[in-house]
Amino acid sequence: MNIAYILISTPSDTFYEQTAISVMTLRKVMPNANVYILVDEDTKSTFKDKRTILEKYNVNIITVDVPSKFNNRDRSRFIKTSMNKYLPKDFVYIDCDTIIYESLEELPKEPVVGMVLNRHMKISESPVKDFFEKNAKNFNWHDGYNDKHFNGGFMSVHGSEKSDALFTLWHELWNESREKSNGTVFDQTSLNEANYRLNGAITEIDGIWNCQINRNCRCMPYIHDAKILHLYTNKKMYAHDMAKNEIIRSVLEDEHPELDKILANPKAAFNDVYDLNTDFYAVEMSKTPAYIFLKKIYENNKVFFNFYNLMAKLFLKFQK
Repeated sequence: MNIAYILISTPSDTFYEQTAISVMTLRKVMPNANVYILVDEDTKSTFKDKRTILEKYNVNIITVDVPSKFNNRDRSRFIKTSMNKYLPKDFVYIDCDTIIYESLEELPKEPVVGMVLNRHMKISESPVKDFFEKNAKNFNWHDGYNDKHFNGGFMSVHGSEKSDALFTLWHELWNESREKSNGTVFDQTSLNEANYRLNGAITEIDGIWNCQINRNCRCMPYIHDAKILHLYTNKKMYAHDMAKNEIIRSVLEDEHPELDKILANPKAAFNDVYDLNTDFYAVEMSKTPAYIFLKKIYENNKVFFNFYNLMAKLFLKFQK
């Protein structure tokens, strides 16, 4: 099986370390997989000193020419939206902020392009549907196809005219959005618009192949059987112990006991998580002025808050 990553990185970020962790976990369950890492020349030039750990895992580094004017984000997206040009016909793409828990050999063979729904839910169910819609409307696009918005962190690709058409259109739309925007470009928005224009070139596959773990996501039904844990190291979204930069960076050291402990049982590494707000109401309410107002009262005047809380209890009791 051909597994692909995209790595655009400098020593000041943790993308190299995240990729190293993902590849390290992949090799434990798929020692014979062909691993390809697509980079630009600037990233490749940083592969020295401690940033050589990937060499231990028998990976194929492919250097892609990217426009020099692009920042690192756009360099990564430039490669991602056209990666089929640089890889074998059939491949699986995986984001770097992942832990590979089990072999991927049982991936469905039928879909030309197989992907998992973003946050494991349809657009109409999603607490971020307004975010999807806003991004799409900026370019007069659609937020998905048949109520589905796919997550770009995992792709199972069986090369064909259909998959080539998807990548070609995706790359064109992403570049169009980059040129028209004020610097905020979402490659996933252009991916889902391309899927819409091609009348559903992407096929939904089970969430176990890209179990997206964050505090605002319907991930719980998939964790037990998950093949890939997609960790979201963004501090605003994380729910997994791996999100800590000091743990991620430790992979470059000779010893990393905390990292080893997490990788020994990654499906239980939620020591800093007390709830995931799985019904989403608490998440939505936390964005309202009413919640912010009550929070300030709670922080600054506990006596008044306790009185207010008592009145709320009496009201609820009376309502029953």
